[in-house]
Amino acid sequence: MLNLIKMERYQLFRNRIYQISTLAVFVLGFFMADTYLIDSPGNPGGEPKTLTDIWNSMIYDSTFLLILLSCLLAFLLGQEFSCRTIDREITAGHSRSHIFAARLVVLLPAFNLPAFVYPAAGCLRELSRFGLPDGGIFLQTVLRTLVYSLLQNSAFFLLPLLCCFRLRDMAKSVAAAALVTFTLALYLGYGMMLGFPVRFLPTFQIREAVVLSDWFYPEGLMVALIWYAVLIPAAWGAFRRCELK
Repeated sequence: MLNLIKMERYQLFRNRIYQISTLAVFVLGFFMADTYLIDSPGNPGGEPKTLTDIWNSMIYDSTFLLILLSCLLAFLLGQEFSCRTIDREITAGHSRSHIFAARLVVLLPAFNLPAFVYPAAGCLRELSRFGLPDGGIFLQTVLRTLVYSLLQNSAFFLLPLLCCFRLRDMAKSVAAAALVTFTLALYLGYGMMLGFPVRFLPTFQIREAVVLSDWFYPEGLMVALIWYAVLIPAAWGAFRRCELK
């Protein structure tokens, strides 16, 4: 199990596509930072006054990245099925449960990294403008939002994982992940405007965690746990039943 995790982590973090994508997200966050001086969605007070406001706004707005990151996850994991990498792991004697667990342990945190790189790059850009007089508040805010974003992002990333384990094909998995995540993004946008139920969405809970600024947010925890309870068994069931040689 530990060797599988080490191998998966080694392969992913040395994958050129993953590296270039993370760098592209950093560049995007760096150059988009100034736009949050005008439009600051995560700051209820309006115009940002501190670096904390910039961080909150970019975390609030980073949910659009989850569509792209979900497609990237589906692409990289789908390649393993198309190239029969997972088949070779089965042949080498690794159990399916260990292979499945290793993918979860490595992929979920790894694809949270670019989502956090985006606001970090923006704060780096605006550091000279705002300074860091409220360093303690800033660090507490970063820690709190990272925890809740990690929980909700990981729940959301289970969707492309499920697509890959069911379809076992790179092209089909990317198409399915793009369709599902984009549909949920549209539903979130229009649902918030039209008053549809949106509280069950992890992307909505990320925004709520930023706006409410509470350390203990039970609804966010409950939503994430429900998504885990539904999607992890579904993904495991699909992987356990798929034919691998």
